[in-house]
Amino acid sequence: MRIVTAVSIVLLLVGPGVLQAQRRGAAPPRTGPVTLAIAVADPAGAPVGDVKVSLTGAVTRTSRTERGRTVFEGLPAGDYRVVFEKTGYVTLERDVTGRGAKPIDVKVTLNPVPLPPIQPVGSLPPQAVEGKMAVLDMPAFIEKNYVGRAAGKTTPMACATGGSGTLLQLNEPLAQHAHADADEFIYVIAGEGMARLSGREESLGPAVFLMVPRGTPHTISAGRKKPLVMMSILAGGQCR
Repeated sequence: MRIVTAVSIVLLLVGPGVLQAQRRGAAPPRTGPVTLAIAVADPAGAPVGDVKVSLTGAVTRTSRTERGRTVFEGLPAGDYRVVFEKTGYVTLERDVTGRGAKPIDVKVTLNPVPLPPIQPVGSLPPQAVEGKMAVLDMPAFIEKNYVGRAAGKTTPMACATGGSGTLLQLNEPLAQHAHADADEFIYVIAGEGMARLSGREESLGPAVFLMVPRGTPHTISAGRKKPLVMMSILAGGQCR
């Protein structure tokens, strides 16, 4: 009787569910270590390097992306907050729950900080008033309106019925956009960069000319030689 009673007590303590799982050979769920595979791209899908990735939760870690990727390994299971930071881009936060042994893919898109909007006609400099002839000494104009260390700068040059001219200076990528009512003619004055449009990539450098048909989504980024200085003519749109 004492042996039977002892066995009964053990069965009550362990529970039938656990015994059935053991009989089926089921393994207890794994709770770690956890691996987070980070991938960072821009709106055009190109990988973004040198992004600071900060991880907080059960542990705190920091890394930087190389060619848009980095990995956090050996993490305890739990909830984490991941922060993505890079100069010229909008900071992004993402909450991730780490469970199991299979690597967890964390894919994010970083959006460039928008350039300042073009000034309304009422506040344009004298040479940019609608319908007025404009004659500019471009080297002097660029020096006077130099972008410095800012992410980017747009400076109106002139506009008239049917189009406008703008000086663009980029240190950080120009967010993907399209001009619904105008074709854009771009002439590179200085610097290096890359234009992405219609699934193509075109290198930009001094004396390169590029025409972007209206309605075509495109993005432009600066290269190693910064800033990327360009003259942009919008033909067909209204005077801005």
